[in-house]
This record gives sequence, C-alpha cells and structure tokens, in this order.
Amino acid sequence: MTAALLIDFGSTYTKLRAIDLERRAVLGSGQGPSTVASDITIGMKAALADLEHRLGALPRFKYRLASSSAAGGLRMITIGLVRELTAEAARQAALGAGARLVGSFAYRLTAADLEQIARLAPDIVLLAGGTDGGNSEVILHNARALAASRVCCPIVYAGNRAAADEAASLLAAATLIVTGNVMPEFNVLDIEPARAAIRRVFIDRIVHAKGIDRASAEFDQVLMPTPAAVMEGARLVADGCASAGGLGELMVIDPGGATTDVHSVAGGEPLPPGVIPRGLPEPRVKRSVEGDLGMRHNAATI
Repeated sequence: MTAALLIDFGSTYTKLRAIDLERRAVLGSGQGPSTVASDITIGMKAALADLEHRLGALPRFKYRLASSSAAGGLRMITIGLVRELTAEAARQAALGAGARLVGSFAYRLTAADLEQIARLAPDIVLLAGGTDGGNSEVILHNARALAASRVCCPIVYAGNRAAADEAASLLAAATLIVTGNVMPEFNVLDIEPARAAIRRVFIDRIVHAKGIDRASAEFDQVLMPTPAAVMEGARLVADGCASAGGLGELMVIDPGGATTDVHSVAGGEPLPPGVIPRGLPEPRVKRSVEGDLGMRHNAATI
C-alpha cells in the first residue's frame, strides 16, 4: 500500500488524514491540540497517537505534507496607487494567498500613514502601483517612505515593472521580493505571481515563527497556507481534473478557530440585461476572510 499523511496545523487543532493513494481512499483521521504557544510538537504527537489508535498501526507514509493556518495567518498591509484599481488588485492578491488583511493604503504615504502601518505591526507589506510603464512617481515615493520608516517586515513589490530596479535599490536594507505587477495594464489583473510570493513569505516566516519547523521530523514540508489549500480544493471540486468532471460554480464556507473564510469559484457576471460592469473584473476564484469571526479564538466577539 502507498500511503500519504496530510497534516493541517490549525489555530485550534492539528488535524491528520491518512490516505491510501492506490485506492484513493481515506484510511483514517486523527487530531490533537495546536500547542503553538508552547511546543507545537506536543500537539503533533498527540494527533499521531490519536491516528494510530484509530488505525491500530500507522502505515509507512511515502508522503507527509502539511498546510498551516496557525494563529490566523499573515497580518498584511497593501499599498497601491488608486484605491479602486491597484490597491484593490493588491487586496485580492492578499486574500487569495491566505493573508489576513489588516490595512489598505493608496496614493502617497503620509507620515500619519506610516505611523498607522507601524502600529498595525504587519507580517508582510504588498507594495503595488502603476501599470507597467505607467506612473512610477508614487510607488517610488512609497518605497522611499517605507525604507525610512519603522516598518520592519518583508515587502513584496508587485507594481510598475519599469520602477522595480529603482524601488529595489531604495529598499535594499529590507527583505524584498520583486514579482509581477498585479495590474500590468489598465483594468487587467495578474495576481497569481503576487499570491505565490506571499505564500513563500508565509512558509518562511510563519512556519518558523510559530515553531512548526520544530515538528519537521514528523513531515516532509509545509506546502502552503491552509486558506490557499482550501481555495485550490474548491477550484478542483468546481472544475474537476483530467479524469473527472467538476460540480460547476460553487461557494465554500470554512469556519475556523481564528477566522471564517468564504471561497467562491464563479464568473460573477451581472445577470440582468443592460448592466454595465465598472471597475476591476472580479477573479473567478477568490476568497474573503473575516479576522474577527472565529469559532474559538474570537468566540467572545461572535
């Protein structure tokens, strides 16, 4: 038998699934508390013990792959040129990558903006603005302002390609990832490169910050944030794959311990005749998140 162990480090529980890859069947499930505040390996071992108890014995796993949403994901700030355009494109990229958006800014950053960003203590900043070859003045002003500020976290540059080199020079002292422009042409979205960059930062920072790397002997690697994994799962259910058709347009609601995520796979076009869409086109696969609606960590808020 060829088996895989799938692991989800959640905000409340660490959940396991043992999969028979040959029969494409779930062998069993196990879970333990996500002991993020102390030592996450404690909850991981408890989940493995629970799975072993249910199965009688653990199979030899060919793959041991994990996702994580421990502590609610990345606190993220987006900065764009025009709020209705590049700032909104940056917001969609952030939500699609599993980040928790705590602030969004547009136009030239002011001293008050920078103070507010520092108080929000983001884990990551997504800096966007300008189409490729378009306005570069504002994004370079914002890069210069961030470089001189108290903000100290990784920055993903996803703006005007023509200004990328100068922005990288201005932000040389920061941890910087330069990726594709979220809006390379007017009203044209290309958010996947920024999503991928955000996921890389998630794996590099959150996995280590929450001590998940201490449990690395129990798994091969953390592939992605849990919200990104759920979104990809929703897309597969909707669209299917080479060997099976999908269900079509759908919505998936995921109430978690810290947040409640809503994923949708749909065109979203207006149904009534004569309606003319304005603004950015909606992505077909998207996610929204409520950072104050969790089933455990934010129960008092609910």
